[in-house]
Amino acid sequence: MSMLPGVGPATLRTASQVFGFHTKTVAQIASEVPRLQSAMSSSAWSDALDKAGEQAELAEREGCQIYSPLDAEYPGLLAASKDDPFLIWVRGTLSPTPEKSVAIIGTREPTDHGRLITQRITRYFVEQGWSVVSGLAIGCDGIAHQEALNAGGHTVAILAHGLQTISPSKNRKLAEDILNAGGALLSQYPIGREAIPQQFVQRDKTQAGMAQGVVMIQSDLQGGSLHASRAALSYGRWLAVPYPTEQDRAKNEPKIQANLLLADGTVGERGELLRLKNGGGLDRVLILRSKEDYTRCLLSNTTPKLELPTSQGSIF
Repeated sequence: MSMLPGVGPATLRTASQVFGFHTKTVAQIASEVPRLQSAMSSSAWSDALDKAGEQAELAEREGCQIYSPLDAEYPGLLAASKDDPFLIWVRGTLSPTPEKSVAIIGTREPTDHGRLITQRITRYFVEQGWSVVSGLAIGCDGIAHQEALNAGGHTVAILAHGLQTISPSKNRKLAEDILNAGGALLSQYPIGREAIPQQFVQRDKTQAGMAQGVVMIQSDLQGGSLHASRAALSYGRWLAVPYPTEQDRAKNEPKIQANLLLADGTVGERGELLRLKNGGGLDRVLILRSKEDYTRCLLSNTTPKLELPTSQGSIF
């Protein structure tokens, strides 16, 4: 169904909730889902079957699994978010305790303190038995993945393209190391899909969806890390923001400006940056001023109620 033109996650979710989904034909399901019905034709369905078969073959060849929320292996935290992709491609092994996951993200050009704080926070969460989620980008993302590996922890890289490649190519060995250490690469895009700008925004939201909360190490006021930060708060989760050092403040470093505003700005300024209505949700923004503040992230841990779609509409 996902290979039909115009059929996206919302339509797939609606279709999956049709009573008797597992036993009904596609035509019977489509008769109860108008969007699916309008996408159906003999030629469109035939093409969709061919494309789906090709993806299954490619997944087997690449050593990937394809999951939907109907599968027990689909991450529960992701399913509980409002932007969850209905299909994910996974290479490697997801965390055996996915509810203990944190997204550690940030600029591609961190300051020296940014690099250090990424390492410290990552190691702290690994020592608490948490899986570290990030985006395999150069900068804070790559540092977080590498430090998780150095500390003997589990890490998951969320990609903005199909699993047939690694971008940036500079992090190809890092991706291999993640797999060899028992971690995973995850994408919401079919094998063969190349990276395009708009997919990075959705990738950032998926990072937030995979985690109990987000640590935004450093960002400027227009940084891509803000996509995941905003998403985390919209999902009812927490956002942790390290406070910049005196040295970085004295240099007026561009990559700390979002951190400064979230720490010292007015309610209106902070809410505007995070796109929160009337400042709602700012109580879940945690400013980390020292290592002693790291525990606040764990104390803010609340597992969402996981209501996943099944053909009977039950919870599992």
